[in-house]
Amino acid sequence: MASDFIVDTGIAIPDDFHSSNRKYPFEEMEVGESFFAGPNYEDETQKQVGNRVAQARQSYQKRMAKQDVEVRFIQRMWNDAGVAGYRIWRVS
Repeated sequence: MASDFIVDTGIAIPDDFHSSNRKYPFEEMEVGESFFAGPNYEDETQKQVGNRVAQARQSYQKRMAKQDVEVRFIQRMWNDAGVAGYRIWRVS
């Protein structure tokens, strides 16, 4: 059976493949700072935005908890210049 994959050798493994691919600035935030997250595409609803951000936020909080670092965020519905989305604050 033929494979659809090409096997390579000599490709270096990156140190941290996530470092430049983070979608939200959780790592950069200090307590009291916030950011606005709006829709990624035209038909994305405010609820979908909230779910997307909540999942990313919870994943970040779990990742930090594994390193014994507690971070907390609060997200609230927000309207920014007529765009419905969410604002996320770092609270600890």
